[in-house]
Amino acid sequence: MARPPAPSKLVAGIDIGGTNVRCALAPVEKAGRMLARTAARTPAAGGVEPVLDVVAGLLDRCLRRAGYAREDLAAVGCAAPGITDAEAGVVLDAVNLAGWLDVPLGALLRARFGVPAAVENDVNAAALGEYAQGAGRDCRSLVFLTVSTGVAAGIIVEGRVLRGHHHAAGEIGPLIPDPAHLGKDWSPNGCLELTSAGVGLARAWAERRGGPASPDRAVEVFEAARAGDAEAGALVRRAADYLAVTAIALGAIVDPEVLVLGGSIALKEATISARIAEVVASTLLYPLRVVPAALGGDAPLVGALLLAAGAA
Repeated sequence: MARPPAPSKLVAGIDIGGTNVRCALAPVEKAGRMLARTAARTPAAGGVEPVLDVVAGLLDRCLRRAGYAREDLAAVGCAAPGITDAEAGVVLDAVNLAGWLDVPLGALLRARFGVPAAVENDVNAAALGEYAQGAGRDCRSLVFLTVSTGVAAGIIVEGRVLRGHHHAAGEIGPLIPDPAHLGKDWSPNGCLELTSAGVGLARAWAERRGGPASPDRAVEVFEAARAGDAEAGALVRRAADYLAVTAIALGAIVDPEVLVLGGSIALKEATISARIAEVVASTLLYPLRVVPAALGGDAPLVGALLLAAGAA
């Protein structure tokens, strides 16, 4: 079978999550147009090298599916789940991956694949994807608020990611939305994450009903709330209110043109998204559009492809 003509440059996007690793290929000229994609479970407990082995396997699988080889690859971009020094290409801390402290991920990817590599925090990558090719295409500023297993924000002002002195801008898990929670130890997740994200909802549900506290049990909380369970309803209402308070704070401080909601909880649970939109509309001085992520769960992967295109 004849090999398809290679684009002038081919780039790979990698999204390393606490649960899954995803990989996609695209031409550098149209980095959002995926030629092939694949995914696998993340060996989260094994350290750095097993994750990189999975990445390499996925990339080779994508190349085979698309009919190309590694020599056609010009650059890789990677969305990493943790506080990341994007300029240095170092993942400073990824709490959902064992042993991921001060990991020189950019250098490791360059050594593996022999091409330039760009590394970015996964929520910042998602914000970049939505800004360039999603809900923020016509905007100059955007906040991407993701609510899933965890909670975080990616902030873009005048086309630039707001990173902060410690590369931790948007790490809103430690935010305390109610003074009643002051003075408590919320480490390592933080107050907002343990009251409003999947990890916290699942933990609270397990304390009340028994069983494991795995984050995927957050689905049970929403299902029980819809079925009329009073305890589940209280947990969901608290999460929705706290996330609405957080959205007000982000809107008041950043004053973005649009607040983009992403993550499985924000996109699938209408109670959460509706409460955020309602409270923001009735509270902020200036209107702020609240919209779902146009790229859905692909936002960080598209962002990673765009990063690769910029590094090629």
